[in-house]
Amino acid sequence: MDWLKNEEKIEIRSQVFIPISKNHIDIVFEYVYDREKFHNWFDFIPALWISFDRKKLEVGCIGTICFTMPLFYYKLKVTEVVMGKSIVLSGAGGPMSGRAYFNLHPADGGVILENIHILSGKNKFVHKYYVFCLVPNHLAFMNWRYSVLKKQIKRELERNKKSHK
Repeated sequence: MDWLKNEEKIEIRSQVFIPISKNHIDIVFEYVYDREKFHNWFDFIPALWISFDRKKLEVGCIGTICFTMPLFYYKLKVTEVVMGKSIVLSGAGGPMSGRAYFNLHPADGGVILENIHILSGKNKFVHKYYVFCLVPNHLAFMNWRYSVLKKQIKRELERNKKSHK
C-alpha cells in the first residue's frame, strides 16, 4: 500500500525565556529532567499528559504522550542527555516517529528553554490527523504550560532563599 506511505515531517517549535541568575540555570533543567517536576508543570489531565517509565529522563527512559481530545498517543525514548543543557528523544512506538528536543540556551538575564518536535506519521492518515487536529493548539498549550513552569521555578527560588536565611 504505497499510496498510504508517509514521508512528510512536521516541525513544531516553542520556547520560553525564564529570568534566572546564571548560578540557578540547573534548576530549569531539573524541571525537564525530573519526572515529578515535569509532570507538575506540563501535564493537564485529563486532556494531555506524559507518563515516563523512570524517575529521571535519563538515556533509555520512555515517555508515552497521551491526548484525550482528540484521542491520540505516541512514545518517545530518551537517546541523549547533556546535563544542564539538553535532552534528545526519539520515536519509540505508536503512530508517530521522529525526534524531540529540550534545549537550554543561556541568555541575558536568564535562560531560554526551547522545545522542538520533528515528527512524521506512520502513514498519511495519521500524519494529517496529527497536523490538523493537534498541531494548531501546540503553541498555545505550551505557552500556557510555560507560564506554570515559570511560576513553579519562581516559588522554588523563593523557598530556597528563605531556607538559606
